[in-house]
Amino acid sequence: MCLFTHVAAGAIAGALSPTLYAAPILGLASHVVLDILPHRDIDRMRYELILAVIAIAAIALGGALSVKVSLGIAFALIPDIENLLWKLGAIRDDQKVFPGHRKFLPHGMVAGGSSIGLQMAGSAAVIAFLIRRGV
Repeated sequence: MCLFTHVAAGAIAGALSPTLYAAPILGLASHVVLDILPHRDIDRMRYELILAVIAIAAIALGGALSVKVSLGIAFALIPDIENLLWKLGAIRDDQKVFPGHRKFLPHGMVAGGSSIGLQMAGSAAVIAFLIRRGV
């Protein structure tokens, strides 16, 4: 999934987490679940990073950024650090360690371009819900 989708999923996982300690676990779990679904990523990492920053900024400016939300977001994004390193040529595909990236868990097949639009709409809905709900 796109980074902004992981931001939104991690944010909602953190927000709905029953405890501060569960937020990172749920954020990480959200990454696994989303990566299993068929999806398309944006080809240019720069655009993904920009959209992720915009999503985080919207959550923060909307007053929905709490410690639990922050932990959910951070742990939802951590697995894609290795994808960034892979895209930059710093590591090989076979050096990835996250289960969904290593083929231990099946990574979702590549979906059509409409997948990105659906991710944007879903992420925007989640962010709007979090802002409306408040911290």
